[in-house]
Parts: sequence; structure tokens; C-alpha cells
Amino acid sequence: MSIFAIVASAVLSSLLTLVVVAVWGHFYFQPRLRNTLQRELDEQVEAAAQVISERVEEGVRRGLVEGVRNLPSREVLEGASRSLARSGAELVSERLGQIFGGGPRKKD
Repeated sequence: MSIFAIVASAVLSSLLTLVVVAVWGHFYFQPRLRNTLQRELDEQVEAAAQVISERVEEGVRRGLVEGVRNLPSREVLEGASRSLARSGAELVSERLGQIFGGGPRKKD
């Protein structure tokens, strides 16, 4: 055999190996990796949403209790509770927007 035949068969063997690995990676490995990463991201988002929810709930509860102690009338109490609920919802919305890449929302 000539040296040219040996080099050509080595190059063709390498190219065939690369093509097989690329096809395997594209159709087998990449979808599994994407699914695994998506599941991990979903778990992390759920955990972050739970932490944010607990913090907002605690802050609203603390603010409401403090507001009840300091407010003299029912109308003012209703306004304060609405304001607290609205600010809590805005905080959760803003945090979830940051988590999902939505960025800060514009206020109307």
C-alpha cells in the first residue's frame, strides 16, 4: 500500500468518526441535556418564587400589624391594607420578571 492510501483512509476514518459523534450529540445528547437543564431551571425558579412569596407575605403581615397599631380609623386601615397588597403584588411581579428575564415593569 502506498502512503497516500494510508493517509486517505486515516482522514476518512476521522471524518466518519466526527460525523457520527456530531449526529449522536445533536439527536441524542443535546435534547437530554436541554431537558435536564430545563428541569433544573424550573426547580430553581420554583424555589426562588417560594422564598420571595414567604418574604413578601412576612413583610405584608408585619406592615399590616404595625399599621393596625398606628391607624385610628377603618377607612385609613382599608386604604393601608390595599396599598400594602398592591405593593406586595408589585414586588412579586418585579422579582418574577427579573427571574424570567422580563426586566422591570413600567408604572402606569
